[in-house]
Order: sequence, then C-alpha cells, then structure tokens
Amino acid sequence: MIGKRRFVVGLSVSSCCVALAFLAWRLTGPVNHSAPVPANPAAGDFVTAIPAHNEFGRVLVVFSRGGTALELEDAIGVLDAVTRVGKGLADAQRQTLLAALEHGAPAGMAEGSWFHIFNSACNALAVAQPAGDETLLGLLERVALTDKRLVMRLYALQHIGSHYSSASPASRKRLRSLVQHLLADPSSKTAGTALVLWRRWEKTAGPGEMSSLDLSRAIAADAGRPVDVRVAALHAIGDDPGVLDMARAIAPDRTQPAILRKAALNLIGRHGEERDLDVLRECSRESSRLAQAGEPAARSLKDRLAGIQEPALLPY
Repeated sequence: MIGKRRFVVGLSVSSCCVALAFLAWRLTGPVNHSAPVPANPAAGDFVTAIPAHNEFGRVLVVFSRGGTALELEDAIGVLDAVTRVGKGLADAQRQTLLAALEHGAPAGMAEGSWFHIFNSACNALAVAQPAGDETLLGLLERVALTDKRLVMRLYALQHIGSHYSSASPASRKRLRSLVQHLLADPSSKTAGTALVLWRRWEKTAGPGEMSSLDLSRAIAADAGRPVDVRVAALHAIGDDPGVLDMARAIAPDRTQPAILRKAALNLIGRHGEERDLDVLRECSRESSRLAQAGEPAARSLKDRLAGIQEPALLPY
C-alpha cells in the first residue's frame, strides 16, 4: 500500500540545482495504448549541481549517483516525512524530483532500493501536486504501460488509483482507457490491479463501459490468463453476491488451479447457502491445501446462517 505519510521540509533548491527544462507530458484526447509512450526528453538533465548540505539535496544525491544503505535510508526518510506532514515541496523541488524519476535509477542501484525510493517519491509528490497539474499522472501512466518490471507497473497503478478522484473529467476518461487496455490484454500481469481500480471507478464510467462484475466473470473464467490475475478477478468482486454462481462452478472443478479453487471456496463461505456446505466439505476432504480454505469457509457459512456475526477488526 502506498499510505499517506507527511512532514515539513524547510528546504530550498538553489538556481544552479534546478537548471532543467522539464517537459510535462500531457494528453488532451483519446489515448492509443498500443502505441509507444514518448519519454520526457529533458529527463536526463534533472540536476547540474547538487547542494548536498540540505535534506532535499541529500535526496537528489541518491537519485543522481546512488549511495550507501544509510544514504538511501536517509533519502527515503526525508521523502516519507514530506508525505506525513503534507506541506509538500516547493515548485522547483517538485519539478526536479519529477525529472529525477523520469531519469530512472542511477547506475548500480539495486532494484529493490529503486522500487522503495520511487514509491516514497511518488507519495511526496502527491502532497505537493498543484491542482490541475498532470505531470505526475503522465509519468505514472508511462510507467504503468511501458516499464519492464512488474513491481514498477503495479506501483504506478496504485498511485494512479490515489489520484483518480482529484483528476479532471478528461483525465479520468484517459485513465479508464488505460485500465481497459490492461484488462483487454490476456497476457497482462497487472490486470488484477487494473480490475480493482475499475471496481472503484465504475460509478464514473460512461455508457457502454463494462461493469466490474462482467469483467471479473470473464477474466476469472479465462484459462489463458495468469492464475494470479484470475484469483484477483474473483477477489475484486468478492463483496458482490453475484460472484456466487462462478464460485460454485470453480470450487469443485479439479481441472482448475488449487489457488483459484481456494478463492472460490472463500467466496462460497461469504455468500453461499446451506446447500453449499456439501461442496465445502467435499473439497476440504480432497486435500489439505483445499481444506485451508474450505474448512474456514464452512465455519463462516454456518455462523452466518445462524446469525452469528464475525468479529470486525478495528484499527488502533
């Protein structure tokens, strides 16, 4: 999860550090998601001199040349602190940080480190983004569509989800187009996350755009899809009783992957009727792996039929 963490950074970026010609990528019409997305031509010029004497300068040092584990931890801490307090960044700092993200990981930085600082930087930029500025959205869209690393594409989609409600109507339409593109691609490994977003956004969908229930049914039933995407499709509509018929079909089907059958068993426990107890018991006897889902589902179903409410976990 991307979380919301905030802190005040009383920083300034000297003019010598912000010598950049940052080109904001904006889309004003329908998007052809099968076409390559252009990169920012100025992304490599995000700093010419880095003031390492202040907090933001130390962040830029890491983006420029990497650093030690302690330097990386310090940079992530500064970005997370910006997010916690919510004062955000000065405009010049924001533009410089965006260009640094466009430039990508410095040579030698481990992928896991880049994933972490990218996520923290996107969080910090979210609290600094002025109303109507789509530069960050453009960056996230490009990452979601073109980055070769699955983790980066998933991070980008999660951040896109957090910006949807504040986006303009035209941007929302474009983001829905992006998600539809991912859902239509049978090889997409991010379709599960895209479907979760669609479930959240569908109240703003236009005429003719498929419902999340119909999309989930189609994806979960598609044996050509990655199994984790099919599982995500079931969970995405797990709160909808309309998923029950599909769960009933998948759970006892021995030709289906066990992990998908376990998801179906869980949903039968949430929405099933007394007659479904036989299926839950039968699947639980089939293997210990299925029993891990079938037995709790049977208990949940019996409790629900008896009017016993499951305890709700409350945050501290």
